[in-house]
Amino acid sequence: MSRPLEESPYAFTVPPLVEAVPAARDRVVDRARRLGLSLGEELIHDLKLLTGELVANSVTHTKAACVVCVRLAGERLRVEVTDADPTSVTPAQALSTDEHGRGLSLVAALATEWGSNPCTAGKITWFELAIPTSTKQAAPLTSSQGDVPAERAIVTCAGSAHLAVAEAVPIADVHPRVEHQAA
Repeated sequence: MSRPLEESPYAFTVPPLVEAVPAARDRVVDRARRLGLSLGEELIHDLKLLTGELVANSVTHTKAACVVCVRLAGERLRVEVTDADPTSVTPAQALSTDEHGRGLSLVAALATEWGSNPCTAGKITWFELAIPTSTKQAAPLTSSQGDVPAERAIVTCAGSAHLAVAEAVPIADVHPRVEHQAA
């Protein structure tokens, strides 16, 4: 018996390198397509931009690996980034001359909804994008190299359905930095 797509999360670990961000963006878009979503160019652009912002913030500020989870949440595509820093994030008030500090403002502007929640590993920063019903296809979920079966996923936050890869999550043993700045 197959699971509903909402119960079939896909998670992968991103190494603590800014150079790993483009590959993470591409994996998220690939997963959205394999969930049967036919995404338009604007939605793909937003998905890549928002994913890139959250992953870049995570690896830049924690200097540690993070875990990205992608799944459908009702009529929305949800992307979660779990990292070792327990400090919740908020958009910065960047000046026009600042080189950094606008990333979370972009997330807030483009995402249908977004947030940051503490969890046992540190925190989960997430966003959701509304998926127009016309973009959903009846395509079956296909697997690829790197997929994480639900049986190998673990709950990272008490009482929630946020999932991460069991053996690929080294972030629980990392000593998080207490200081965090939103980029």
